[in-house]
Amino acid sequence: MSLTASPSVVESRPPDRLGVLFEELAELAGQRNAIDGRIVEIAAEIERDELCGATGARSVAALLGWKLALSSANAHTITTIAGRLEEFPRCAAGMAEGRLSLDQVGVIAAGAGQGSDEHYAGLAEVATVRQRACQDNCVSCCSRLSLGS
Repeated sequence: MSLTASPSVVESRPPDRLGVLFEELAELAGQRNAIDGRIVEIAAEIERDELCGATGARSVAALLGWKLALSSANAHTITTIAGRLEEFPRCAAGMAEGRLSLDQVGVIAAGAGQGSDEHYAGLAEVATVRQRACQDNCVSCCSRLSLGS
């Protein structure tokens, strides 16, 4: 993987160059989201099959932090989603398809009620992470944000 800009990007005018860079960022973000989705699935499998004990790690989050060099917060976000994967199949699919990020689904998994997968899968596509963080009072939150209920 090259970390230098391609000649076509370097020679472009700034607005054109920025557009090309934004397109590349969008593509990379989608790939990253899909990778995070698979990591969540692996974490769920490790938890479900109780494989963590064989590693000496105290928890799946600690195991992920160790093996992936993650912060404790990111490792816990992954395990929070993994623990609710079956409750949020549409949100999980959005991650696997690259449309939803770990942060987006993490906020949902941390506080959304059961049976709300369809609602949050749609909301996550149009709202920011900060907007989703007010999900404890989602109806009034969505009304204030003019996103519907």
